[in-house]
Amino acid sequence: MKDRDLGLDREITRRDFVQLAGAGIAGSALLGCGTDGGAGRGPEVAAGAGPGAPVEPWSEMLGADWYGPGGVGDYAPSHGNTPELVRLAHRLRDGRPPSADVTDTGERFDVVIVGGGLSGLSAAHHFKRHRPNGRCLVLDNHPVFGGEAKRNDIEVDGVRLAGPQGSNDFGIRPATGEPDDYFTSLGIPREFEYAPYDGDVQAPLENYGFMHWVQDQFSVGHRFGGGGGWSGGGAGHWVKELWDDPSRTPWTPEVRAGFGRWRAARVGDHMPPDAPGGPDNPGVWLDGMTLKTYYEDVLGLPPEVTAYVDPILASIIGLGCDAVSAWWGMHFDLPGFGGPSRYDGMTFHSFPGGNAGIARYFVKDVVPDGIAGGRDLGDVINGGIGFESLDRPDQTVRLRLGATVVDVRHKGTGDGRVLVTYVHGDRAYSVEAEGVVLASGGWMNRYVAADLPDGHRAAYEHFQHAPILVANVALRNWRFMDRLGIAACIYEGDLGFSCNIRRPMYAGDYRPPFAPDQPAMLTFYITFESPGSSAADQGMAGRMEMLSTPFAEYERRLRAQMVALFDEGGFDPGADIGGLVLNRWGHAYVAPGPGFFFARGGAPAPPDVIREPFGRVAIGHSELRGHQNWTGAAAEGRRAVEAVLDLI
Repeated sequence: MKDRDLGLDREITRRDFVQLAGAGIAGSALLGCGTDGGAGRGPEVAAGAGPGAPVEPWSEMLGADWYGPGGVGDYAPSHGNTPELVRLAHRLRDGRPPSADVTDTGERFDVVIVGGGLSGLSAAHHFKRHRPNGRCLVLDNHPVFGGEAKRNDIEVDGVRLAGPQGSNDFGIRPATGEPDDYFTSLGIPREFEYAPYDGDVQAPLENYGFMHWVQDQFSVGHRFGGGGGWSGGGAGHWVKELWDDPSRTPWTPEVRAGFGRWRAARVGDHMPPDAPGGPDNPGVWLDGMTLKTYYEDVLGLPPEVTAYVDPILASIIGLGCDAVSAWWGMHFDLPGFGGPSRYDGMTFHSFPGGNAGIARYFVKDVVPDGIAGGRDLGDVINGGIGFESLDRPDQTVRLRLGATVVDVRHKGTGDGRVLVTYVHGDRAYSVEAEGVVLASGGWMNRYVAADLPDGHRAAYEHFQHAPILVANVALRNWRFMDRLGIAACIYEGDLGFSCNIRRPMYAGDYRPPFAPDQPAMLTFYITFESPGSSAADQGMAGRMEMLSTPFAEYERRLRAQMVALFDEGGFDPGADIGGLVLNRWGHAYVAPGPGFFFARGGAPAPPDVIREPFGRVAIGHSELRGHQNWTGAAAEGRRAVEAVLDLI
C-alpha cells in the first residue's frame, strides 16, 4: 500500500521524535542481545568473536529514527530498550567495557541493589522495612525506574491516554497483614472505578485475559484467513464468541473435533501408571516434555491447535509450545488439562499504564518525594516523578537512574565488602557495599558478576530468553471496532496475533471518556516465536528481527495489519490513528523448557542453584519463577535482600 493509503503523510505524534543521542542516558548491562548458550556468549556473535571483535553495525548506528516517539510526560524518554542501552549491552557482551578509568565516589552502603524493576524495588522496600536507618542504593540502567513496568502516555485531541509498556494486569490479593501483603503495606486500593459504558461492545479491563481466561466476558472476535496456521487461508472471516458455536468457523470437521478434544481433555486420563511424580503430582511428568509433545503426541491433537496456542503462550512466557515445558500449560490453566481453574471468578485489573502503577507505589514507599502528592490512587498514578528527590544522601533508599552496572566483585577473599562499578553518561564510577542484590536480568548477570561461581554459570545455561514488542496505538475513535462488534481480536497476520482496547480505570483526574467516537488506546503484544528451531535460536532470531527493524518499517507494517483487520469496519489509518509508541524488550521473558523446575538425575533445578548466595551477593529476579509477573518479581527481590542482610 502507498504511504498516503496508510496515513503516513499525516502529522501525528510519531513525528515528535525524542532526541536521545548525546543526552547522557546510559545504556544497559541488563539487556544483551546474545543467546544464552556458552559462557554467556551465544552464536549471535560472529565465530571467534572476542574482545575488540566487530559487532553488528545496526547496533552501533541506532538513533532516534530507530527508537521512535515516546509520547508525553515523564516516561517519554524511556520506552523499551533505548538505543544507548542496546549499544552498550552489545559492547559488554563482546568484551568491550566502556571505560578503563573508574572514579571512586567514596560512597559506602549497606546494600546496593542492581536493577530498578519490580524485583529491585521490592528488595528496596524490604531493606527499608528491616533497616529503616540503613543505607541502600538502587542502580537502574533506564531513564525511569520500573523495568518493563512502565507506561506510555499519548495525548490525542486533548485526551491523555495511558498504555502499558510491558508488565500488565493484576488480581486483587486478600489482606493478610504479612510482609508480602503489598496492597496493605503500600496502600494499594482493592476497589477500583472504571469508565462507565452501556453499549453492546464489552471491552476488557486489561490486555491479557481476553486471549483465553475470561474470553467469554468480553466482545472478542477471531479473524480467520490470511495465515494458514490455525485460521486457514483465503479471505478474511470474523467469528465472534467462537467457542459458543465453533461450527461457524471454516475449520474442517477434523480440526473442529480436535479443538473440541482440546477443551475437554484431562491430564489424569492420559498419564501412564509409572509417570514420574504420580497422579498426585502430574507436573513432574509434564515438565519432562514440551507442550507441543503433550498436545500432539499424548492427546493426539491436530497441529492447528498447537498453532493457535503458540502466540498466546509466547505472549505470557516468551516462546511457543515446542519450546516451553508442558507443565506451564497446566500452570496457566490452558485447555487440555482439565480440573477447576484458579481463575474462575477472578477479575483481571490494570492500572492506566499497566503495572507501572505498582512500581510507582513501591517508589512512593521507599522515597516518598519520588512521586508528587499524597498516597491515594490519583496522586500515585498521576503525580510527577521527583527525579531530583530520588538520589539524596539523607535517604535510607536512594534510586540512581541511568546508571548501568558493568562489574560486581568482592574485595579481598570474597567475604568482605563488594565493589560495584557502573557507567553514568560517558564515565565510570564505583561504590562499595556490605552486600549486593542482583535484581537484574540473568542474561547479563553472568557478565556483570565477576565472582559468579561455575555452578551458577552452568545453571544459567538453562535460561533461554525471548523478546516482546508492545505497540500502543492511540486512536482518535474506535467506531470501526464498534461496527464490527468487537473490542479485542485474535488473528493470524504479518504482525502480532492479538490487540484490544480497554475500558479505562479512573485514577484521580485521569478520567478519559469511553465511547466509540472518543479516543482510546489499542495495544498489541507482538511475539517472535518461530516453531521448528531450538529455544536459543528462536530467541536470537526474534531479538535480531525486533532490534534491527527501524521504527518506520514497524509503523508501516502495523498500519497495514490494522487495515487488513479493520477495513470492513470503516477503519481509516490516516484519520483514526493519533499516535504510536513502540516498546522493544530484547529479553522480556525466560522461556522455561523441560526440566526447568523438576531437574532429572538428582541434580538441583537451575533456579534453585541461582538462588544460592555467593559471598555477599544474592540474585533475585522474576526469571527464577519461570514466569515473569509482578508477584514473583516482588517475592524474589524480598528473598534476595533478606539473604544478603543475613550475610552481612
